[in-house]
Amino acid sequence: MDATVITTPNGSIHIKPFVSSGKPEFRAVLTFAPRHSSFDRENVKTQRDEFRGFFTLFWIGLALVFIRTALQSWEENRTLLSPNFGRLITRDAFVLALADGIMVTSMLLCVPFVQCLQRGYFRYTWTGIIIQHLFQAIFLGVAIAWGYARDWYWVQAGFLVLHAMSSLMKMHSYMSHNGMLSEVYFRLKSEKQALEHYIGTLPGGREAVLAEARQHQMKLEEIEALAPEISVPVTPERSTTPQSETESLEKAATILNGGLVTEPRSALRRRRQSSQLATDALPKPQKDLPLGTSLELAGHPGHRHAKRKPNPLAWSPDHKIALLARNIDAMEDELRSNGEKGLVWPENVTYKHFVEFMFFPTLVYELEYPRTNTIRPLYILEKVLATFGTFSLIYTVTEHYIMPYTPKPGDSLFHAFAQLALPMMINFLLIFYIIFECVCAGFAELSYFADREFYQDWWNSTGWDQFSRKWNKPVHTFLLRHVYQSSMAGLGMSRWGATLFTFLLSALCHELVMAVVSKKIRPYLFLLQMVQLPLIAISRIPVIKRNRTMGNIVFWAGLMLGFPMLEICYLVF
Repeated sequence: MDATVITTPNGSIHIKPFVSSGKPEFRAVLTFAPRHSSFDRENVKTQRDEFRGFFTLFWIGLALVFIRTALQSWEENRTLLSPNFGRLITRDAFVLALADGIMVTSMLLCVPFVQCLQRGYFRYTWTGIIIQHLFQAIFLGVAIAWGYARDWYWVQAGFLVLHAMSSLMKMHSYMSHNGMLSEVYFRLKSEKQALEHYIGTLPGGREAVLAEARQHQMKLEEIEALAPEISVPVTPERSTTPQSETESLEKAATILNGGLVTEPRSALRRRRQSSQLATDALPKPQKDLPLGTSLELAGHPGHRHAKRKPNPLAWSPDHKIALLARNIDAMEDELRSNGEKGLVWPENVTYKHFVEFMFFPTLVYELEYPRTNTIRPLYILEKVLATFGTFSLIYTVTEHYIMPYTPKPGDSLFHAFAQLALPMMINFLLIFYIIFECVCAGFAELSYFADREFYQDWWNSTGWDQFSRKWNKPVHTFLLRHVYQSSMAGLGMSRWGATLFTFLLSALCHELVMAVVSKKIRPYLFLLQMVQLPLIAISRIPVIKRNRTMGNIVFWAGLMLGFPMLEICYLVF
């Protein structure tokens, strides 16, 4: 949008209409709401599922495998479970815990960073961005280097780098979102000063401008009252006015003729459009006269609706005053949360608020999230027992069905694949369950975090694009906001370019984890992920897309093929 220039006796004021940091469609996708996870026993939808009995059967079957393996181990070694894997994963445990504690504590540096932005010591663009990315690079680099220096087993090295990467995403979201809000905050102060300065140059000052705005508002409301047949909601995408509306407006203007009303029909259409309820974000302020009725921000489900009247000067017939007043309203709404507390930036810039965010099982920062009212002790106990029980199963499968069949140079690759495919698939399911349904749900309960949708029905995926969206919602949401959207808004990329960039960055991060775990630089996982791009394109061919059963079979076959082949490639080659 072009800037508006206000000429005053003391010089010119350049006003560029405010644009929200995120497009409404993206903000809607990233909405947080009170939700249950699919496997939560309190999820009413899951309780009604016709296949819920297979979930019970799955756990009973694994329990029987555990019992059978423990009995066999006792008969052979007089131990219920072999201790070999246990000795490997508990090695250097104190140093690992100390390193992880130091890493988590260093995250608190994010708070003074934002406080410096708040006090104006430097601006987020570009000084703050450079400082932020340097700190994040050092943070991740130290975690990787420490794992190599200690020569840790893949469990310790993988845990530290994965925790470092998830912590880095949290810090990035906190620092970048607050950095954006700091820019809005200083822009708001500037626009308020510009408005007051411009009003001061007009005859009669603020009182005269307010009286003129109230009179203009009354005239517009009178016109709309005389044309009730056109008072239906008008969507922002609607760019033309039907003939009946035009005739009604002309009739209303004729009735109120005599100098009382001179508002053009386009302004009235804009007024009706701006009376739409805002969803997760305000619509973009228009370049032309930004008129509007009472502003209502629709909060997330379970939240109150925060109603706030706009600046009365938004009704001013003076284009420049109305534009400034509307932009001020938009920026004030950007700085305000839609939750129960209605936090306004920088009220959130405290250590307490940041520590709360650290415990929330989400990677995307918001001023406020939907919260629960109580903590259920039995629910916490259930998650603790489930965590230890699931880990016991992971230990059993790894110790007795994966490690003995780990391939070595010269071994038959087909034989290794046949031995590893099923146990590695079971381990993937158990790791998925322990992360999202035990750990994330447990922390959500302890922190009163109400949005428990950490995944969707990825097991029904018919393509890799569905799987990447559904199986890990926290990471997907982070990539959507801070990589995909940011690359389009900040780098000017197209949707296809932003998609490719997001996919490339995700593949490189996965390959980094494998390099740390295997202590080898090999492109196997990177290439496997990049191969998904043509597979996604193939899965969208109408003939294949219609056959959902075949698509799901191909998806599961690819998943079961990928895990053992990756281990074979990284260990043997």
